[in-house]
Amino acid sequence: MTYNIKNVIVSGASGNLGPSIVKALLDSGKFTVSVLTRTSSSSTFPQGVKVVKTEYNPEALVAALKGQDAVVCTIGDFNSQGQIIDAAVKAGVQRFIPSDFGGNTQNENFVRLFPGAAGKVAQSKTLAEKAKAHPGFSWTSILCGSFFDWSLQTGFLGYDLKAHTALIYEKGDVKFATTNLADIGLAVVGVLLHPTETANRFVYIASVEATQNEILAALEKATGPPKWTVTKTTIAEGQKIGGEKLAKGDFSGLMPIIASASFDPNSQSEFSSFTKLDNDLLGIPHQTLDQLVANVLKA
Repeated sequence: MTYNIKNVIVSGASGNLGPSIVKALLDSGKFTVSVLTRTSSSSTFPQGVKVVKTEYNPEALVAALKGQDAVVCTIGDFNSQGQIIDAAVKAGVQRFIPSDFGGNTQNENFVRLFPGAAGKVAQSKTLAEKAKAHPGFSWTSILCGSFFDWSLQTGFLGYDLKAHTALIYEKGDVKFATTNLADIGLAVVGVLLHPTETANRFVYIASVEATQNEILAALEKATGPPKWTVTKTTIAEGQKIGGEKLAKGDFSGLMPIIASASFDPNSQSEFSSFTKLDNDLLGIPHQTLDQLVANVLKA
């Protein structure tokens, strides 16, 4: 199939990841960029972005996506994403990038430890079926591990940048992929600029692959003495604490659930251990762990 991707629309453009994707698309100068929002949304977006407001029903979504060559979805609501996928097929969209940004959803152990990933797995199967039934439609899922800069800044990875404390799972020696938000944006641009090479497959990226201990060492090096205070925990404890919080409706439980799933040695979170990273194809710059940590601390 010959692709001609010029018009790109982003759903979920005001979330944690969406703004970085919109910025990368605009900065590339290669695309006409739109964002898809609900009619009730009051979110604002950068100059040069067309805002398409719609109700989330089949007819309205098809109309909203008409003329779009690619859809990038970053929303966590898989029911809504399913509606967008159906509408994209009917509207003649060429490429769909789903909200699969994160850990290794192709690994059964990761999905077992992080049940929330099951929605991503189901959506991947739906996309594959749609692409098979509709030759003009295609998809690419971007697996990037945790959001490195965002996770350090928010404590999601277990490091407290102000208190200089670290929560380390098990021995802290399992490597995992993690990617800056800006690099994920570059990956989206790279996929759309290389549609043939990325059609109907998972692409794997990482700003860095490192262990918890290596990140801690880089943080200690950047912040200087004294050494950080370290607390040890286990995969089982992370699962237990996270599960108990989620059962009470406390979504902070997602942090230990996702962390423990990512740090489990059977989750294949070090993508380069089983496949070639797509960094070069997609234009992800090479940076050292020390450089990445320094940039986060300066932000």
